[in-house]
Amino acid sequence: MDELDRIASSSLAAHVSIVGSMNADHVVEVDAMPKPGETIVGGPMAIHAGGKSANQAASCARLQLQTDMIGAVGSDANADFLLHELEKVGVATAHVEHVDGPSGSTIIVVDPHGENFIVVSSGANAKVDAECIHRHADVIERSDILGLCLEAPLAAVIEAAHVAHAADTTVLLNISPMPEDLNEALRHALADAADIVIMNEHETAQWLRMESEPGLESDWESINDRLHATGLDRVVVTLGSAGAVVLDGPDVVHVPACKVKPVDTTGAGDSFMGSVLAGLASGNALASSCTVASAVSAYSTLGRGAQSSYGDAQEIIDFVQGN
Repeated sequence: MDELDRIASSSLAAHVSIVGSMNADHVVEVDAMPKPGETIVGGPMAIHAGGKSANQAASCARLQLQTDMIGAVGSDANADFLLHELEKVGVATAHVEHVDGPSGSTIIVVDPHGENFIVVSSGANAKVDAECIHRHADVIERSDILGLCLEAPLAAVIEAAHVAHAADTTVLLNISPMPEDLNEALRHALADAADIVIMNEHETAQWLRMESEPGLESDWESINDRLHATGLDRVVVTLGSAGAVVLDGPDVVHVPACKVKPVDTTGAGDSFMGSVLAGLASGNALASSCTVASAVSAYSTLGRGAQSSYGDAQEIIDFVQGN
């Protein structure tokens, strides 16, 4: 892939910083998802390194981009585990703070189709605040692009975006998880924080207050206009196995998905985001970056866990050629 070649050739110069969450993922496989109130028996519990922001950083670093993580871990055993897993794939962790209490953690239940549901306990992630951002502002200011998501406290997200914009650093915001209290003021604040937004189709429907979710049969030109009206001019809507739609100004581009039989979709969306960060920092256009991200995220579903399933550039090239 030419886009991956460009990422590899610019990896020494391009710099990405990511602010947000780091979690120890406790994963259990089940034959079928439990119904409300139902108790079921699952397989052995596995622990993987995760957290949306840390996953995004790992995906980016696996493509050989200089990647700095800004966040916090606790005073428990998971702290060393999370840092080690990031450092192992090349993420710089000098700007991760240590705080008292537990690190972030999640409980993830995965069914035989690779679908999952996730419960997040924020732990140390909740202590990433505006003051933390200012203590590490220099790494944001020297970055080509900043990655943000909403697993970090909102005040930290907004402040990090302000620091980035003051330094002419591009901000890519994954509006996920979508806030339950999405009022007009919050929607305006998030739109102002982002230069480019990534959301899945469920989150896009919530953002636009649509009664049903957009799909491939939707009028994407109309959806683009409605997103523009809310202040979002450059948006990537991810559609899972149906690929993604890139709404870049007036342009609407459909990026197809690579066809795979998924084993575990945990962290696939985060690998997409990390790959888009890598592509944009390397000078690829948004749609081209999403083409790489589509392959990276598909590859990630063939392994278990989030960070542990991500491929490097050569593995992704081999996967695309064999797909």
